This record gives sequence, C-alpha cells and structure tokens, in this order.
Amino acid sequence: MKFTVLYLLVISGCAFLLKPEKTIQQNTNLQAPNYSELKFWASHPEKKDMADQVPANSGFTDKQEFAQADVFYIHPTTHIKGEYWNGDLTNETLNDRTDEGTMKMQASVFNDCCKVYAPRYRQAAIYAFLKETEDGKQALAFAYEDVKASFEHYQKNFNKGRPWILASHSQGTHHAAKLLAEVISKSNMSKTMVAAYTLGWPYSASDSGFPVCKSSTQTGCLISWNTYVWDKKPSKRQDLYRSGFCVNPLSWSEETVYMPKELNPGSMPKTFDKILPGIADAKCEDGILWTHKVTEDGFPTLELGKNYHLMDYHLFYKSIRENATLRVKTFLEK
Repeated sequence: MKFTVLYLLVISGCAFLLKPEKTIQQNTNLQAPNYSELKFWASHPEKKDMADQVPANSGFTDKQEFAQADVFYIHPTTHIKGEYWNGDLTNETLNDRTDEGTMKMQASVFNDCCKVYAPRYRQAAIYAFLKETEDGKQALAFAYEDVKASFEHYQKNFNKGRPWILASHSQGTHHAAKLLAEVISKSNMSKTMVAAYTLGWPYSASDSGFPVCKSSTQTGCLISWNTYVWDKKPSKRQDLYRSGFCVNPLSWSEETVYMPKELNPGSMPKTFDKILPGIADAKCEDGILWTHKVTEDGFPTLELGKNYHLMDYHLFYKSIRENATLRVKTFLEK
C-alpha cells in the first residue's frame, strides 16, 4: 500500500481499516531478532545492502570501506497494514519496503562519512500513531526493546571505540529519544557520539541528556526537524512540536533566521536519480521547519499538502551528507 493511499484513508476517517487484526498478546508469535546474525540487520558493513547506494547522476560515492566512524540508523514505520501490532521480521515484503524506502532514501546519506549499521526491529504498526490506545503504547514499547537490544549488540561487538552518529526518522526517532535518555547518556558511548540526526518526531532535548547543536561543527549534540509547507499549521501535535526543538538544516542552528533556497546545496527526489540544488528554503519556528512548496516533481506532501514528513531527509539530502562528514572530521581532529 502506498503512503498516499494510507493518508487518504487517515484523513477520510478510515484509519480503523489499518487496525491490526490480532491482539497485542499475540505478538509472542513473532520471531525475535538475533543480532549476531546478519539477516537481522537491514544495513551492515559486512553485507551489500541498499544503504550502499548513491543517487544516480549525483557524483557521490559510497566510502564506507574507508570510513573512520559509524552511523547507527533507526528506520521509520514501514509496517502499514498487517495482522500483528508489530512487524514480522520474516515478512520479505515488509523488509523490501524498509530497504527500498528508508535504507536507500535515508540511511544512504551517511555512506560518505560512516559505516552504516541499521537493525531490523519488530516495529509498531502505523495504527499505533493514528489512534492513542493502550495496545499502541505496548506495541511501541515492544519495538523499543528490539532497538535497545540491537544498539547494545552494536556497542559490545561492532563499535570498538569508534566515533559514531545516531540517526533516525519518525518512529525511529520516537525510539532514538528514549535510547538517548535511558541508555546512551548513561554510557561511555556518550563520549564518542559525534551527533544525533533525529528527524521526523518531536521530543524534548532536555530529557535526552545532550545539548542542541548550535553550529555546523559542534559535536556531541542533537539535531531535529519536522518539515511543513510554509505557514501550514499541523493538524495535531502542535504542543508537542513547541516542546521539542528545530535545527535548521541550512544553518545548523536553532535560530529562527530564514535561509533562502539558494543556500540549499541539493535535494534528492523520491526517484533517487538526481540532486537538485536551490529548490527548498528553511526557517525554524515553534519547533517546526517551514519550507515553501517545492515546484519540482518527486517531493510529495501529506495532510492535503501541509506536511513534508516523508521528505525530511530528501529536501536537505546533500546538506545532511556534507554536514555529517564535516562533524566526523571535526570530531577526529579533536
């Protein structure tokens, strides 16, 4: 099911059609991941995967072989409609959707600076975000335990003291915020974290134990934004956005200074076949990142034209890629 169809269901009041068929207790039927096996990693330096890709005609190259840092990336929701409240890791259709939609389109942005590690986890179904229910809360908690286990496996077996970046989107950021507060901030991993690119879900920086990034070279800090079409108010979660924070991906600062589109080095359409410079501007305000409607094809909106949620990475792809490389270089020079 395409995301456009999904959101037509949501806005038409038909979200109930996406409700999982089984009870939350039946999650015990789902196979648990064993992170010592490569099949439970959507991306890993020891396997060929979609995070190794670069957009066609971009001039970019995959430099993971020589990278001196890692990225631990937590993917967003790709479990749209299914029997269970959480994703089935043996479902190849679901895994392919994760790989083509998020490993290729988001995690690949870091293959210039870092070796990419991205766990498969029993993600909560999207219905958990559409309707607040006790089952939905349990589904998210269930998913987080996989994320936590995968990070602890990465920490123990793969990191070996290397600098690393935390990256995520949407549901992934929901889990990343908890991971920062409960695990990372209380471990030695906090000392080697270059930055956290935690996009697509608002959360409080003060709860995480880390400061918000104030410049393009600051390390050990947090980055987040939620992209909306200029002056289009969110349909919900406005208070949550205000309690969160926004770092402008063109200035790399929380300041509300407007950054014109000419300063954007390149956006990447969903076709993954080009980099388009100077098509998206940016301004932070009330925890939201505003950008004027992009006229080029390949940058779809949600919420009847209000929301660029699916494009949080796409619109600022080259800027993220360059900045992650710069922050790693800065960290290594220290």
